[in-house]
Amino acid sequence: MRIVRILVSWLIAVIVTTVGISIIHSLRIQNGLAELGVALPLGLRLSTIGRDFVGLAPTLGPVVAIALAIGFAIAAFLRPRLPSLAWIAYPLAGAAAIVTALVAMKFSYNITPIAGARGPLGLPLFALVGAVGGWIFAWRLKTRA
Repeated sequence: MRIVRILVSWLIAVIVTTVGISIIHSLRIQNGLAELGVALPLGLRLSTIGRDFVGLAPTLGPVVAIALAIGFAIAAFLRPRLPSLAWIAYPLAGAAAIVTALVAMKFSYNITPIAGARGPLGLPLFALVGAVGGWIFAWRLKTRA
């Protein structure tokens, strides 16, 4: 039964992280357009967020799923060996996993494949979303144990 708890917690973390990255991506692009003087009414902004998610989810979701699975596995291995960091192991793993995936894609394709990750705020915001996914994973494991 523990494996089911772990898998469901991981899946929820993947969904939350994917949705969060997609929303941040969409809002950052919209902000760039607004800075250029493009009028973006609220309805258009919201529908764009939805369309961006539908467009990104099929490719972003699997990347996030693999990254978080690897990150959480490493965190599970390191937690007992680094007890002073155990409380933050999964959020750190989530943040590191997302940053690592984006950096790996940048080196593989020589571009940042998710435009919202560009600039000085992009990567830190995506890392924060990965940390939230890690926190959710840890919280669900702790509260469901």
